[in-house]
Amino acid sequence: MQTAKWQTRQARMFSDAQHAPLAGGLPPSPPIDYDRMFDLDSFANGQDRDDVIRRLRILGAKDGLMDALDPRITITNPLAANDDKTPHPTHPNRNPNNPNEDMTVGFTFLGQFIDHDITLDPAPLNAPATTGPNLRIPFLNLDNIYGRGPDLDRIFYDRESELDREAPIQFFVDDAAPRDLPRTSQQRAIIADPRNDENVIISQLHLAFLKFHNRVTAYLAEEKAAALALLHPTARPRALFKMTQQTVRWHYQHIVVHQYLAASLNDAIFAAVRDKTVPSLFTVTGRPWLPREFQVAAFRFGHSQIRPGYKVNSGFGAPIFDVRIDPDENDPNDLRGGRRGARRFVEWDTFFDFGTLEVAPADAAGTAAVTQPKVKPNKRIDPFISTPMFELPVGPGLIEPGDEQASLAGRNLERHLLHDLPSGQAIANFLGYSILSAPELTDLDFHDNTPLWYYILKEALEQEGGERLGQVGSRIVAEVIFGLLRGDPDSYFRTNPTWVPDLPRRNGSVTGAFTMVDLLTFAGVA
Repeated sequence: MQTAKWQTRQARMFSDAQHAPLAGGLPPSPPIDYDRMFDLDSFANGQDRDDVIRRLRILGAKDGLMDALDPRITITNPLAANDDKTPHPTHPNRNPNNPNEDMTVGFTFLGQFIDHDITLDPAPLNAPATTGPNLRIPFLNLDNIYGRGPDLDRIFYDRESELDREAPIQFFVDDAAPRDLPRTSQQRAIIADPRNDENVIISQLHLAFLKFHNRVTAYLAEEKAAALALLHPTARPRALFKMTQQTVRWHYQHIVVHQYLAASLNDAIFAAVRDKTVPSLFTVTGRPWLPREFQVAAFRFGHSQIRPGYKVNSGFGAPIFDVRIDPDENDPNDLRGGRRGARRFVEWDTFFDFGTLEVAPADAAGTAAVTQPKVKPNKRIDPFISTPMFELPVGPGLIEPGDEQASLAGRNLERHLLHDLPSGQAIANFLGYSILSAPELTDLDFHDNTPLWYYILKEALEQEGGERLGQVGSRIVAEVIFGLLRGDPDSYFRTNPTWVPDLPRRNGSVTGAFTMVDLLTFAGVA
């Protein structure tokens, strides 16, 4: 679909690049950053638009068909509704654990981080056009961490190194608050993507990547000292930064493929797309772009896995969001971002499997004390969304003041209409996959032409028991992620496909494997 040569690797961070006029005085057509993967009719084709919006809002409404109807969780009971101990009296099975043992609760936020690495569409929900810019470079190159690099975005980098180096090559981490992102006096995070301060957990993951880069810098400065010594002194810092950046990116890309995708996708489809034993549906041959079916629907499966609340450390657990809290509160009893507090940090062995054990004490119901893994399982992938996500607060990466659509599900569904996305049934038929029997949407007249996001969540539940994505969801996600890795001239997948990770693991070995546990350990945050 894309024929224009991609001229620059520079990230357009928060505003679209300006294009120089052509010789004839007319500006060129704007680049297409998003397009459709499938040339199929919209799921709403031939229907009255206002009526479709009405039905989508019913589907995505609080207390509606997609609401998990979680019991209200509190600061004193932060994990209520995260298990089967406090079931809803009429809908007891809407928020169960994911049965996939590899799918721990941290995968939700790793997926959010990956999404923020490859896509940032600033268009509002009611935008009249569908060709808005992508303010991220859609490669797995961590421009949400690096921005445009230390030359153009020095604000993110440690200036202290300027005293003894030609250029800053490490990220700035506030020594006065080493457990938090660097912030301004107004608590605004000084990072390349403000969405990574949406909640405590994603902000802590961003901090982990900053520290991972800094630790890799120190490690390579020692490991590559002989090679660096051969360079002119003024060239050494930039050479070290380049080596560090590639090492960080390639280990991250390896985790995305071998840990995140491997646990999230249908096994057969993951392998078939990886090994190209099926026809490719998405390729990048020029300027990178993203399919709307991925950006608006398939890769939002992680929204289904958000828990109502989390215990982020041994002393603090809270709802993910609570709109009843005063937005000006400095250290609120929910997990919204944009705040600094001594208790607002993550113990990562709850989110990824470090093998840590904990003792669950006896309770009033007579359950005996038991030693159990500290890591928590993720929520099942299904069409039931945790209740707090139907009342999003105002904040970075969330909603703007005065936005009438505060339901995450409602926002996702309405974007299907804006971008003319085909139904899940149409895509399944096109790919020759099993078509779900009509979902329970007869009353809303979506049972034969189901919005793609809902269809993918329902497919995961029906085909995989909520353990991972089903056929349509797996194929779209696999095609895009592997397509981006193949299209990126600097990725390990294209540059050196036989490469294996070479940083020390948590146990001290170098085995060619590397997981989030190893990354967080190397970063010094776990």
